[in-house]
Amino acid sequence: MDSCGEEELEYGLKRGIVGATSNPIIVGAVVKKELEFWEPKILELIREMPEANEDEITWALIDQVGMLRSRKLLPVYRQFGGKKGRLSIQTNIKYYRNAEKMTEQALHLSSLGENMMVKIPASAAGIRAMEEATYQGVSINATVSFTVAQAVAVAEAVERGLSRRKNAGLPVEQMGPVCTLMLGRTDDWCKKY
Repeated sequence: MDSCGEEELEYGLKRGIVGATSNPIIVGAVVKKELEFWEPKILELIREMPEANEDEITWALIDQVGMLRSRKLLPVYRQFGGKKGRLSIQTNIKYYRNAEKMTEQALHLSSLGENMMVKIPASAAGIRAMEEATYQGVSINATVSFTVAQAVAVAEAVERGLSRRKNAGLPVEQMGPVCTLMLGRTDDWCKKY
């Protein structure tokens, strides 16, 4: 489901969804729709983080939304042994050139719940971050992937990360990495079909 809103998740879970996604835009729409619920939490974050700027408050709020809404998917996650029932949460796209910052944030986001999946852009630095995050036990979701070459690079990075984990004797059974391919159609394709 392309939402982490309370109402949407309830609707989807009754109809068999097995996962959901979020990103700053989706979370913004959810918070706006559910402002009565989230406004006190935003004010609390502002009080708790008196020196934080707007970006830091926003990311703390994204953490809270992800943490809370991932819990709604836990029954699905447990039913399918970790292969389904995940909430996909995105790293800060501003880090697209910095593998270390993306890896650090991926580890943090993954720690918010046992069923988190972390979106990392399929940039050159993102591919490096995917390998390291996978090695460290993060189930990744490659995003901003538009080409076959990117999908292949993602698969190779995940395979390297999983291989390193296995060689280190670390578990991989409940990991569920994915690659989201962004596809588009041309006007000619639309007219033809």
